[in-house]
Amino acid sequence: MRVGIVGAGVVGSTAAYALIMRGVGREIVLVDSNQARVDAEVDDLFHAVPFANPLTVRGGTFEDLAGSNVVVIAAGVN
Repeated sequence: MRVGIVGAGVVGSTAAYALIMRGVGREIVLVDSNQARVDAEVDDLFHAVPFANPLTVRGGTFEDLAGSNVVVIAAGVN
């Protein structure tokens, strides 16, 4: 199962961390308008994977959300 998260801020990255620790899905894709933020959050989140069930965490674009089983909208109103 692929889970997409739109918004890599505090809410989005915390949601991703919770999904990782609970072993939800096989792949998590983070999308944000600030690509540097996405890259940093993906690096941080990937360090949690060895302590949870194996899965893939990666940054992407809106096109990478195609085929996702679930998409979490954690983006602000901006």
